[in-house]
Amino acid sequence: MLIKPIHSFQKPVYHDHDGSEDDFVSLITLLTLDKYRLTGISVTNANCYAEIAVESTLRILELFCRKDVEVAISSEQSINSFPDEWRKNKEFINFIEVLSKQKVDRTRISKMEAADFMAEKILAETEKTTIVLTGPASNLAIAIEKYPEIIGKIEKVLWMAGAFMVDGNVKSPDHDGSAEWNIFWNPNAASSLLKSGIPIVLFPLDACKQLPVDNYVMYQLKHTESQLSELVHQLFESNYKAHLRYYMWDVLPVVYLGNPGLFQFETSFIDVELRGTSRGNIYRSSKGNKVKYAKFIKDDDFYDYFLDQLTQF
Repeated sequence: MLIKPIHSFQKPVYHDHDGSEDDFVSLITLLTLDKYRLTGISVTNANCYAEIAVESTLRILELFCRKDVEVAISSEQSINSFPDEWRKNKEFINFIEVLSKQKVDRTRISKMEAADFMAEKILAETEKTTIVLTGPASNLAIAIEKYPEIIGKIEKVLWMAGAFMVDGNVKSPDHDGSAEWNIFWNPNAASSLLKSGIPIVLFPLDACKQLPVDNYVMYQLKHTESQLSELVHQLFESNYKAHLRYYMWDVLPVVYLGNPGLFQFETSFIDVELRGTSRGNIYRSSKGNKVKYAKFIKDDDFYDYFLDQLTQF
């Protein structure tokens, strides 16, 4: 097991994810950050089957000896569901050797609905919480609607979502392919979050495509003497072999949290298309909502930082 000391100076961070392989790499990287303290996790039944994803989450927490962190499950339903072939076949994660040895403590699964759980964790902190959002916005949007007092308790939302000048990753009947799945899953929730007034930092597909999981990354992960590097290599391996293009996606917000100097940003006013063949697409609009979005990333330094974090335990 890996023990990371918890200090009073650490800032609170909450992770809301949807159970894909890069979500778990994001969680692993987040747990290596010394300046942040993970207060809770919620899992959306989006790019996963939640029961399997929660088990994987609990195994990773056990690996880091984070018995203080609870996990909540969202019952929210999609407007547009992820393809079933993307959601299935993730059970292998729980059979990766280092994770299979970890105890699954189901007493750490909260009985609260994810939105209520999230609000409780945010309101319990004296400091403002940063939210790392690597799935759809549904849980956060509902939490804001039910508990508007959390708006003033959120430092910012770091969200891997959207596409500007590149094609989206949605391939669905009657859609033009312009949208990204974390928004397309529930465009209404995305629109609601944008209108909340909470500072939002987007990591769109434009930025993600600057950071492929390529031969270099896989080689470094495989040949670094680190339990975490080996674990991340195994998490990436199946998709790396199956896809011609695979990217760091959900890892971006966490690396930004740890080393913001690697990123350059621009600010724009955007809105979300809620209907038609472009639903879920984000577009610039003078009537839209202000966001900061990642424009450029120092890719070599990003990889160096990421790989180094995996050797800290």
